[in-house]
Amino acid sequence: MTDLVGIDAGGTLIKSVHIKQGEYEFNTFISSDMDKVVTWLKDEHPEAKLMITGGKQSVLAKLVENEVELVPEFEATTRGVRAILGIAHHLTLPNEYLVVNVGTGTSIHAINDKRSERLGGSGVGGGMLMGLAYLLTGRTDFQEIIQLATKGDRHGIDLKVKDIYEGASPISGELTASNFGFIERIKHEEIQDEDILATLIGMIAESILMMAIPFAKTISTSTIVFIGSTFIRTHCLESSLSILRNSLISSCTFRIRGNLVEQSEHCYIVKTCFFRKSRRKKGH
Repeated sequence: MTDLVGIDAGGTLIKSVHIKQGEYEFNTFISSDMDKVVTWLKDEHPEAKLMITGGKQSVLAKLVENEVELVPEFEATTRGVRAILGIAHHLTLPNEYLVVNVGTGTSIHAINDKRSERLGGSGVGGGMLMGLAYLLTGRTDFQEIIQLATKGDRHGIDLKVKDIYEGASPISGELTASNFGFIERIKHEEIQDEDILATLIGMIAESILMMAIPFAKTISTSTIVFIGSTFIRTHCLESSLSILRNSLISSCTFRIRGNLVEQSEHCYIVKTCFFRKSRRKKGH
């Protein structure tokens, strides 16, 4: 039984982490199933102190019987990202880099040494994925949506640059010219849910990538770290990043070093533990 559980109570998902036998153990719940989180904490961690962050932190804090400390999201971001990258990935980052956190929406942070500044954000993210997935396919289960999207094919739904240019094009032919823009095929062929969901995630991923690059330029870095559960579990963001990187390199406009972090959906809750340890050290 652990004495500390870190929780990110977000608008779409609730994630938790605790240390078991010296290693991180992660759990994920749907935010609408908050009662399940409360029951799980009562059954599995009744004596643990809860370090809670995220937009729903106050709601969850009122429902549990445990001792609770609310952790500011943005203040702890740097510690969580560095902890995950250092422990799980052994990745050394430059002094200044960009963190793109894809949650219900998307938040973009400049990290300099161990300080974090929020530069901006967008409503494009996991919440948009869930809403449009329901409107387009009627599906509401996050895991099912991700699994189906992984099997899907965007070809013939998205209109690529090469579909427009018959000869040589001024940019990579693999880049998307219009998301969901291959109207001739869409009108005349039956489109499977898997393909719709893959195309939807691809559209959101590309939008986030194109939004992140100008922010990276403003802080003169080519290193972008992507965290969050929405796209890490699919190949869509990785594929989009690869195509975009190759296009930028070939046109000599801007070179990006993109890092997709496994278990990055838990950066926020790992950071709560590090946030606590950091405060303890400052108190000595």
